[in-house]
Amino acid sequence: MAKLITLMPNSGIHFWDLDFDLDALPRLTRRFWEEKVSEVPDETGEIPVALRELTVDANGDFVDPLSGLAPPDEECYGINVSRALEPFLAKWVPLPVFAVLQPRANRPDEVDRGPSNWVRARVAELPHDPRRTAARPARLTLAFDTGLLPPDPDHPDTIVAPNEKTVTRGQELALVADSERNSWFINEEWVAAWLLEMFREFKQAQTRGRALRREDFPFSCEHQARYITFLALLDELRGIPRIRFIDTVSPNLDIRPVEVDLVLDVGNSRTCGILVEEHPGQGMNLSDSMPLILRDLSEPHRSYALPFESRVEFCRASLGRDAISRRSGRPGAFAWPSPVRVGPEAVRLAGARLGNEGATGLSSPKRYLWDNRRVAQPWHYNSRGAGDSIDPPVSGMFMRLLTEDGDVRSMRSAASPATRPHFSRSAMFSLLIAEIVLQAVAQANSPGGRQERRDSDVPRRLRSIVLTMPPGMPLAEQRILRTRAQAGVRLAWEMLGWSVNKQPTNALMREPRVVADLDEATATQIVWLHNEIAVRMGGDAQALFDTLRIPPGQPLRVASIDIGGGTTDLMVVSYKLGEGDAVLPTQEFRESFKTAGDDLLRQVLAEIVVPALSASLKSAGVGDPGALLRRALGGDQGGQSEQERHLRRQFVSQVLEPAGIEVLKARERVQGRSTGVLLQAKLGELLRDTGSGLDRAIAYIERLAREAGATAESVLAAELVATVPMVDRLVRATFGPILANLCEAIWHLGCDVLLLSGRPSRLTAVADIVTARIPVPPHRIIRMHRYQVSEMYPFRDASNRIEDPKTTAAVGAMLSLQAEARLRSFHLRSRDFGMKSTARFIGRLDQSGQLRENAVLLSDIDLDQAKGRDIGFTTALAAATVIGFRQLPIERWTAQPLYSLELADPAAASRMALPLKVTVRRQDDLHGGDDTDQDGLVREMFAVEEVVQANGDPALGGNRAVEMKLQTMERGEGYWRDTGNLELRGGP
Repeated sequence: MAKLITLMPNSGIHFWDLDFDLDALPRLTRRFWEEKVSEVPDETGEIPVALRELTVDANGDFVDPLSGLAPPDEECYGINVSRALEPFLAKWVPLPVFAVLQPRANRPDEVDRGPSNWVRARVAELPHDPRRTAARPARLTLAFDTGLLPPDPDHPDTIVAPNEKTVTRGQELALVADSERNSWFINEEWVAAWLLEMFREFKQAQTRGRALRREDFPFSCEHQARYITFLALLDELRGIPRIRFIDTVSPNLDIRPVEVDLVLDVGNSRTCGILVEEHPGQGMNLSDSMPLILRDLSEPHRSYALPFESRVEFCRASLGRDAISRRSGRPGAFAWPSPVRVGPEAVRLAGARLGNEGATGLSSPKRYLWDNRRVAQPWHYNSRGAGDSIDPPVSGMFMRLLTEDGDVRSMRSAASPATRPHFSRSAMFSLLIAEIVLQAVAQANSPGGRQERRDSDVPRRLRSIVLTMPPGMPLAEQRILRTRAQAGVRLAWEMLGWSVNKQPTNALMREPRVVADLDEATATQIVWLHNEIAVRMGGDAQALFDTLRIPPGQPLRVASIDIGGGTTDLMVVSYKLGEGDAVLPTQEFRESFKTAGDDLLRQVLAEIVVPALSASLKSAGVGDPGALLRRALGGDQGGQSEQERHLRRQFVSQVLEPAGIEVLKARERVQGRSTGVLLQAKLGELLRDTGSGLDRAIAYIERLAREAGATAESVLAAELVATVPMVDRLVRATFGPILANLCEAIWHLGCDVLLLSGRPSRLTAVADIVTARIPVPPHRIIRMHRYQVSEMYPFRDASNRIEDPKTTAAVGAMLSLQAEARLRSFHLRSRDFGMKSTARFIGRLDQSGQLRENAVLLSDIDLDQAKGRDIGFTTALAAATVIGFRQLPIERWTAQPLYSLELADPAAASRMALPLKVTVRRQDDLHGGDDTDQDGLVREMFAVEEVVQANGDPALGGNRAVEMKLQTMERGEGYWRDTGNLELRGGP
């Protein structure tokens, strides 16, 4: 008997995987006869035939089951397992999974004629894995479209999808593999067309580009014969489960769902997600958490459970042949609603595109939250997953839900739908969140996931999305992040059809709320505190204080430095003990600097990888390889085509970045004081997994090299040599100044413990920098990498240690959800955590990004406590200026950009007396002190109030003569991982 699984109706698309060994498949052959129906050719010029599946009689002969006679051998052919699988490998095909009308014990069940278009299958061969026993591992992936459709009154016998009766009657649905009961399905026009198109593609691939000829198809119905044998094979595997829908549609049902919270740490480089279940009447339990798993929709046999890249890429998700599927009478079948892919899938697609048409994605939308301007060139779909040769402009039904600049229409008044995809880079964050939410919804209610957990037949409802943020993120940017996240959730709900006119279509489909009030560094502290108190001290918080020798009545002061891909963050929190071992936190100091792991990677590329490439170019005959590489890998230049700029970006991301990451991984693996060689290899050895995008990127540099005199290929031949001192020098140059600032603050505040987290904290040199500053006693510096945790930690390794310290922020946020009287042996008053402004000194930044004392415009202000106060400044403007901030009255303290000030019309400068006198005012002052917008995050929002010329006359255009735009990135044109601009200096 096949396994029974349950599905939730109207819960989107779900997947089911079954692994098997291609070399261990059952021996199976089916024999077919194509009987001539007429000797007269039909309108296509072919002799019409009827496909007969032959059976074996008592004598062991193959006979026609209708006549009992053996047909001529020359008109028959056999299909074995190998031939049955060939046309269907790595391609979606519909399956006949029909409603069971009458189960039968000793003979086939009586089944209905449908539903016909709601289950699809895909078989893919997997790479060899020594951990698997299979000689040739493969995976069968099933996709279920759980949408319910009422029967068509004009065609009551045509059932294309499950309906409410399927659910309320508790009907089981099962694979119907025998042609006696599924022949009507195989002869459906849309199914026959689907199978024929797949077979022709298979045959075309065999001819290696030659046009297909009549002799390539000796049998007219071979595509159907192979499909029938394919179904027989699936039946023999016993891998297609029986399915039953859980009733959530009958009226007056009292359903108490399992509530699910999605915890996300969205970083500039990578994102980590956790799903946490709360079962009815049972409260939260750490064992009810699981990593967020992304399903790769281009290669759906792949899924990813580890922290994933924050890249987002426009690409249509196709689970089959949509044009043919529409002919079934179900036009929206298997439509994944989101237009973007994320994580490893997005990275792979970005590396394969041609780049002729325009941009198809971003390395990280979080970097561009500040940029709400619509892009000049429309976004394009990356069509490499579909095998197309062009990237068409983004389009689809989802665009009716957005404005042209990417805002969600239902969250704006009187907003027109988008006709062209000029979505702002800030709006891409909403699309990122929408795709992640859709993946989380699919995972929460997936049959495979539920069957492994408690209350497996109870529906899951996504209750909240919990986001972490850098502790020093400007409040203006926090407001945008919350708004964009809420827009992403709304967009996901509307794309699913679960929210109409802002109302849920079902009580189980209420829109989840967005919570974003915890920073990443504090979250790491919560992981440490919980582990020390609940696990090591058995719930005795006082024992921890005693072990650390904290005097009675004094707080435990913990600092945490979190080094991510985009920011390096510090949080200092003091903890006191309350009644009942409750831990009472007070956040004392926070800071965020925009120097982080990606800056180190860029240094590794510029100082280690590019010089190796330069040396190879020199050996190949290039006279001045430094000039060639500066020209190829620098910023945009006049006369460059869009494709050349794309190839530059692709060369950096597909060739140089992987090599640089290998250097850093090699340094992570060496934890001692070695001074030897870390890595010595040719680029070709590091880039074994070549693809079309990589080949084109390499060819771009090789072409430039040949034009410069090269006589041999040089890119893949470049020999990379990296030593411990080389890498450590770059680590010190990148992180030394900012870690010195942070350690100074930690020492000044008298901290007891220092935690180091984030992927770069795995580097020994980072710990050495911190230890040398002695901000706390060296034995009190705790690296969260390899920190011992309990079995409840979702991302632990086999020895219960933290392998990737990136995960501590998400796990800490998960613990924060449960920390107030909901966790055994641990009570933390997490309501006391919050976000505050670090903008205390605001002024003009110089070319080096420093805020000098003579450029400070607002001094020692507390924007958190200054509600309703007249806060503004006046500055001279003759050229574009960056307005930034720092937290401390120390000129050498690292400053951060916040706004850009520039002339709205540069051509008007010649008609005005410069410099202009620009008066800027905080927005809540301009609006009467109203502090209600997003919990007061408008406190850091400034706007131009008045612009006056040097001669005292009003500026041409009034206060609109100057634009003041939020810009928290130093270079507004884009981050180096998006532009490919490495800013090479001198000769590499």
